[in-house]
Amino acid sequence: MNTKHIRLASSPWGFRQTPLENQCAWLAEQGFQYICGQFFDAPGCFPLNPTPEELAAGKKLTQSQGLSYASVNVNGDFTVHENVDAQIALACRDVDNAATLQPEVLIIFAGWENRDDQAVYDQASAALKQIAQYAAKYKLPLALENHGGVTSTIEQCNRLLAGADEPNLGLNYDPANFAMHGEDPLRALQRLEHPIVFTHFKSLKRVGGKKEYCRLCEGEIDYPPILRLLRDRGYDGFYTLEYEEPSDVFAGTLDDRKSLFGWLEKI
Repeated sequence: MNTKHIRLASSPWGFRQTPLENQCAWLAEQGFQYICGQFFDAPGCFPLNPTPEELAAGKKLTQSQGLSYASVNVNGDFTVHENVDAQIALACRDVDNAATLQPEVLIIFAGWENRDDQAVYDQASAALKQIAQYAAKYKLPLALENHGGVTSTIEQCNRLLAGADEPNLGLNYDPANFAMHGEDPLRALQRLEHPIVFTHFKSLKRVGGKKEYCRLCEGEIDYPPILRLLRDRGYDGFYTLEYEEPSDVFAGTLDDRKSLFGWLEKI
């Protein structure tokens, strides 16, 4: 596969302790054209409730380094037992703020409470539907990330996406997150019934019997079959590195780019 035209980005989580100015300068120096953003209380992210001036300054900074936003994360928990409307309002506020950065995709999570009742799927799907419709006014696709809880398995993800049933809503496919929660990532991709809107790439290994995220080259995930299937499905979106450890995020991200491109060039 020709990697010349791969649209490569780097997820913000590993860079959360790296000030945005330093993050942008490093990404540009390493030849990245895209950055990802999120609203989180950390130096490398936008504040949870940014002012218009903070958003404008961040956008100007990224543009000064020749970077565009591939994605921005949207907050909200749609598994709560009470007042889900407040969570939907929070997500829509984040959509408004994210839109000023002109990303190509918005990433969203279903929620964090440990529930598996029918009511939570109905509630979360209805919330995702409303937020996807809200994002559509900006012509932005919404990517539901598989991140444990009610998105641990592909069956759960399919269930939520089918319940929402919006044309601009699909999956942010994260193979390592599936593996972390006991789902085979290749099986998940084979059984996915909805569009892939975005991707995250990292791996995991077992340390003392416990699963930990790690560099692609150190992990147990067999990526070439996954990458071939993505290609065969016609995926042409972003390939996003998500090295998560802040202490060596520069070295880890470069190492993961080497691994990912090495695999892509051989399929």
